[in-house]
Amino acid sequence: MKKITALDPSPRRPDWWHISIDGAYAFSLDGATVIAESLAPGLALTDADVARLRVLAEESRLMDAALSFLTVRPRSRAEVRRRLLQPRRNRPAPPAEAVDRVLDRLAEKRLLDDREFADYWVEQRERFSPRSSYALAQELRQRGVDRATADDVVDAERDSQRALDAARQRLRALGSADYEAFRTKLTAFLQRRGFSYSIARETVRALWEETRGSQPDDDDDASDDE
Repeated sequence: MKKITALDPSPRRPDWWHISIDGAYAFSLDGATVIAESLAPGLALTDADVARLRVLAEESRLMDAALSFLTVRPRSRAEVRRRLLQPRRNRPAPPAEAVDRVLDRLAEKRLLDDREFADYWVEQRERFSPRSSYALAQELRQRGVDRATADDVVDAERDSQRALDAARQRLRALGSADYEAFRTKLTAFLQRRGFSYSIARETVRALWEETRGSQPDDDDDASDDE
C-alpha cells in the first residue's frame, strides 16, 4: 500500500493541489477532484488507486488547458484536439484516449460545438474580413469542420453582399484612381478573397457608380468579354 503524505496548494494555479505519495511529489489535481475523491494526508492507496488518480490528474490538466484555449474565442473540436495533443517542454504528448474523453466532456457541457464555432467564424469574417462562401468553407474545413456543416453555414447566396462589404473596406486604399486602375486593383483584391470574376466585376461597377456618381465606360469592360 502507498500513502498520501502531503497535499500542498499550487503556488501558480488557484484551487489546484500538489499530491505527494510516500514523501515524494506524484501529481497535481484540481480542488473539485480532491474533494470528490476524499483525498487527505494519511489516506492509503493501492497501486490501482494511484494509477486511476494519475489518469484523473492528466485529464484535469487537459481540461484546464482546453478551457484556457477556449477562453480567447470559440474553437472547433479538431483545433482543440490538435492543441491538447501537442507535446510540451519536458512533457510528452498525452494519450489520445484521454484527450478524446476531455473533448467529449466539453461537448456535453456545450463548450465545444462545431456548428456554433462555424457560425461564429462566418459572422466574424463577414464583419471584419468578408470573403466568398468558397473561401469560408475552405477555412472551416482547414479547422476540422465537416463539409456538410461548412456548406450549410456559409450560404453562397450571400456572396454578392460579402463582395460589396469587402470592397467597401478597400476603397480608401484606392484613393482617386481612374476607372481602369480602380477596376484592376479591386478585381484582383476580390478574387484573392475567393470571389468569382463575375461577382467581382459586378461589385466593381456598383461601387464605381456609388462612389463616383457615374457609370463606368462600357468600353472598358467590353474587352473582358471578347
